[in-house]
Amino acid sequence: MEAPAAEQILVCLSPSPSNEKVVLAADKMARVYQAELTALYVEPMDGISPEDRKRLERNSALAKSCGARVVNVSGGSVVEQIALYVTAAQVKKIVIGRPAAERRRGLRGADIVQQLLQLVPTLEVFIIPDNQARPPRERQRPRRRLSVRFTLIALSLLTAATAIGLLLWQWRFPAASIIPVYILSVLLCAYFTEGPAYGIAVSVLSVLVFNFFFTDPRFTFRAYDSSYPLTFFVMLAVAMLTGSLTTKVKTQARANARKAYRTEVLLTASQNLQTAENDGDIISETGRQLHKLLGRPILVASVTDGAPDKPLLVTDAPDDSPSPRAVEGLRCVLTGEAGAPAAVRGEDGLYFPIRGHGRVRVVVGVLLNPGENIDEFDRSLLLALLGECGAALEKHRLWQAKQSLAVAAEQEKLRANLLRSISHDLRTPLTTISGNADMLMNGSVVLSDAQRQSLYENIYDDSTWLISLVENLLSITRMDDAALKLNLRPELVGDVLDEAVSHVIRRSGGRTVRVEAGSELLFARMDAPLINQVLVNLLNNAIKYTPEGSVITASAREEGDLVWISVADNGLGVPREAQAHVFEMFYTGEKLRGDDRRGLGLGLALCRAIVEAHGGQITVGDAKPHGAVFSFSLKREEADFNDKAPGADR
Repeated sequence: MEAPAAEQILVCLSPSPSNEKVVLAADKMARVYQAELTALYVEPMDGISPEDRKRLERNSALAKSCGARVVNVSGGSVVEQIALYVTAAQVKKIVIGRPAAERRRGLRGADIVQQLLQLVPTLEVFIIPDNQARPPRERQRPRRRLSVRFTLIALSLLTAATAIGLLLWQWRFPAASIIPVYILSVLLCAYFTEGPAYGIAVSVLSVLVFNFFFTDPRFTFRAYDSSYPLTFFVMLAVAMLTGSLTTKVKTQARANARKAYRTEVLLTASQNLQTAENDGDIISETGRQLHKLLGRPILVASVTDGAPDKPLLVTDAPDDSPSPRAVEGLRCVLTGEAGAPAAVRGEDGLYFPIRGHGRVRVVVGVLLNPGENIDEFDRSLLLALLGECGAALEKHRLWQAKQSLAVAAEQEKLRANLLRSISHDLRTPLTTISGNADMLMNGSVVLSDAQRQSLYENIYDDSTWLISLVENLLSITRMDDAALKLNLRPELVGDVLDEAVSHVIRRSGGRTVRVEAGSELLFARMDAPLINQVLVNLLNNAIKYTPEGSVITASAREEGDLVWISVADNGLGVPREAQAHVFEMFYTGEKLRGDDRRGLGLGLALCRAIVEAHGGQITVGDAKPHGAVFSFSLKREEADFNDKAPGADR
């Protein structure tokens, strides 16, 4: 059975000085109802004054300290945005403040509470009275300075509309046909200028110019027709209304584009952070996306042993370097480590910690000009992006820990298999050697020469097998050592083949082993002792799994910039289902053998490790008409005969 969703209480944030009282009341209510607290702020399209911005930031910080989740939205009507959020989040209770002066005078219609209840009838609204009146200068919206460019645009549009109107008048169009031209000029003015003042001014001037040029008596501001005042009023109202609507639509479109852009940045950052391969990529991607989001220089640094590493500065000018004060701001975030605040204001900007696994892992600085700040909407996206960075770092750390555990588990499994195989497979040859030696020491007088020779050969074969096993074990240890360095140099392939065959020819047991080196001057880049061991293992493997009388061929061929070395036989071959596993460690082909000694399955696994360390690949296939062929590749290289002769240091 699913647990019921926690109840939510919504509190509306505002720049009002008394909004602190509203937030504290909502916090108490959330504690009583054991509900989640959400603080909502609706950003006005025309912005707010710097004084209001500072108060809003203080109120937002108070809400966060109460454990509230701060949400910022932007749009036209505040009431509609609140109603939309309440409906989407299924909020049942909302706490809102209302000035006492507003209650006394009404609002010439439904106030914000009544409008909310009309849109969401099931909503429970808790009103916190505000008896503290805001200073008149703080209630005023920030004034915009008169722009020469926008003034010229407005006058140009009005002049163009008048010119078109005069042209239509010359063509004897009625005056009513000229009115839409002026309304169009108001629409264009609202579209090409900022703020409603220009549209209103053009609306008023359009009425005056229309009266001056196109009503009787012309070229005066009087009108004989008694219906003209109504016409002028309707014309002014339509022009102002359409201009105002155009301004609002344009402002809303700009706000939506800004919001869509920042949301896209956040989504892109989230996707890129999830695909980053290491901590360095995560940190640099965070810096790039923050710079793209805020358009400000970003300073980001990882933290090692409680101190920031060399910081990365992300700016439009790649040659810039961070100032000492900015670097010092990063260190301030780490003061107190576990008790570090969410953000620290420094001399050069705002500094934020990114936590992971109980400690600060990255510090980020947003470099700002004196007096500059980050608005709430940008701050919420910034914190969300920093959260994504922290989650990506933690995910990468967990992945690394998982990989380490997987490697440790694999090593433990390998160790257990190795010990189990050694304890099982070394017992038989050691027992045979000790038994044969005991017979030679205590019963040699009763043994014939042929019997003693057979015992000598058995001891030799078993000891040789043990030596080969120990060499493979030591080589596997070397290949697992991260410090292994190959001594790569050009070697004559024919000499390497001859040397490997000379090691196994005495144990061929009636099998024919031959070499086909191809070109006499075919060189390959290799570590000769290791490649010799690969060939010895492949030749021993061919001898082990082929009957007497078989032919085993070690050959080499040139193919582009590679040299392919092969060991082929005409024995029973390797079954198709086994070919995909023969190079795995501890995989043995014991079903193909008739004797009682099985290997540890290390030889071919070692061959693959050595060949891959050389940058080549090893394969197994079927020989024609029957048998198996093992092939591996090495890089072909011409020998420098002015240097030391190949193989001279073997």
